[in-house]
Formats: sequence, C-alpha cells, structure tokens
Amino acid sequence: MASVSTGKREPDLPALLTRLTDPEPGRRVAAILVLGNLGPLARSALPALIQSLKDRTPDVRRLAVAAILQFGAEAARALPGFVPLLRDPDERVRRRVLLALGELGPLARSAVAPLLPLLRDPDDHIRRLTAAALGDIGPTAAGAVPALIETLADDDMKNRAVAVAALAKIGGRAVPRLIDALRHPSPRVRRRSARLLGRSDRGRDGVNELYLLLRDPEPAVREAARDALDQLSPGPE
Repeated sequence: MASVSTGKREPDLPALLTRLTDPEPGRRVAAILVLGNLGPLARSALPALIQSLKDRTPDVRRLAVAAILQFGAEAARALPGFVPLLRDPDERVRRRVLLALGELGPLARSAVAPLLPLLRDPDDHIRRLTAAALGDIGPTAAGAVPALIETLADDDMKNRAVAVAALAKIGGRAVPRLIDALRHPSPRVRRRSARLLGRSDRGRDGVNELYLLLRDPEPAVREAARDALDQLSPGPE
C-alpha cells in the first residue's frame, strides 16, 4: 500500500489513484480506505472515487460510498452515482448508500423520488433505512409524505416508529396529508396521524377532522384524537 505522509508532506495521490484501477480488488479497497481517511486533503481524488461506485466488486462500491462522505458537502457531487446503487444487487451496498443519503440530509433532496419504491421493499431493514433517510432529508422530502403515511401501517413496529419520526422531521409540510390520513382505512394510520398532528405546530389546521375522529369505531383511534385535541387546545391565558 502507498504510504500516507504526515506533517507538511503531501500524500502520494497519483499512486493511490492508480491503485483505484488495480486488477486486484484488495488493492482497490486499500486505496479507497486511505483516500477516505484523507478526506478533503484528497479533494482531487473525488471524481475517481465517484467512478469507483461502478466497480464490479461490491466491497469497493460500498467503501467508496463511505469514503466519499468524508468530503463533506462536496459529497453531494456523488448523488448521480449514489442513486443507481439503491438498486444494487448487494444488500450491504444498498444499506450503505441509504445511510449515506441520510447523512447528506437536505443535500440529498434529488434522491427523494428514487427512494420512494424502497418503502415497499420486502426487506424490513431496507424499508426502515429508507424512511430514516427521507426524514433526515427533512422538509424538502415533502413529496415522500403520502408514501411515509402508508408506512404507518407497516407490520414491523420499528418501521412504523421510524416513519413517524420521518414525518415529524418533514414538519408542517406533512400536515395536509396527515389530515387526509385521518380518514385512512387503517386504524394504525389514523391513530398515528392524529398523534403527529397533536405534536405539530400546524396541527390546529386539522382540529375539525380530529373532532370527527372522536366517533371512530376504534377505541385507540378515539384516544389518539382526544390526546391530540388536548395538546392543540390553547393553554390558559
């Protein structure tokens, strides 16, 4: 492996870049690990790392995602390379890129639409990481609200909890859809939508619909509506 210099000496970037195309996968992996540790000091290596996202070896693709994130906001330049990895045949690569999109937060807003199909993935963990990434993208992921609301009916309790957290992070832009969801056929969705409205700054927009929910056939839904209305009631002067 090429040595990484310390102090005032510059790292041997040309040697590391050459190793990114070495026929031996282990050498490519080693070079990526070094470049990731260098982070912004190896800024000129970013295009080559982005190219490594197309490597034929899954470990190289996965570690390239992690290395690119060390470049801070400049990592957003890799978004066109990250998005195809959402369909990668290797599950570890898919998980790593989902984590990366969450770490990029609002910078990853262009990935919202490609993320939506993964909320219906057969793998529980993939669905959970997708909902978490959308929440971390924040208010600019408002286009994901309808799909996240459907996730409130997920059979996996952890996935439902992550979807609730994601909708809370999207904030006020989710409120109109949450109000509509008070009429959803799933009691789980109605109950969690009511609770989210109770905690929202714009929840009072749904007060009339919450009052109607007090007549819901499901006791847990009626309780959630009562709690939400209590939270939204103006306090004493």
